[in-house]
Amino acid sequence: SNIWFLKRWPYRFFMLRELSAVFLAGYTVLLVVLVTKVHDGANAFADYANTLQSPALIVFNVLALLFALLHSVTWFQAMPKALPVRRGEEKVPALLLIGVNYLVMLGVTAIVLVIVLV
Repeated sequence: SNIWFLKRWPYRFFMLRELSAVFLAGYTVLLVVLVTKVHDGANAFADYANTLQSPALIVFNVLALLFALLHSVTWFQAMPKALPVRRGEEKVPALLLIGVNYLVMLGVTAIVLVIVLV
């Protein structure tokens, strides 16, 4: 059936994760347009900046952020299975790999915030 993914929660979650790619692609298009407007000059950028302040685009940005977080968390959870790391004969514990990913994500986020806000 066409609604096979509605039968079980793991399937729904899988489809939600796949849907996140659509929002992230749309957000990428917004960023590319923003870069071209900045390149075109201050007037073009100012007009586009006003467009970005519309309620619909603010909601879209929030949804894109939530989907990016969902995508990141699910990838971090899958990474020890997709890319097992060995140290000698032993596997590195999955919790350590996941924790390092979260620390790197938080570190990069902090750096970006410092750059943007300072």
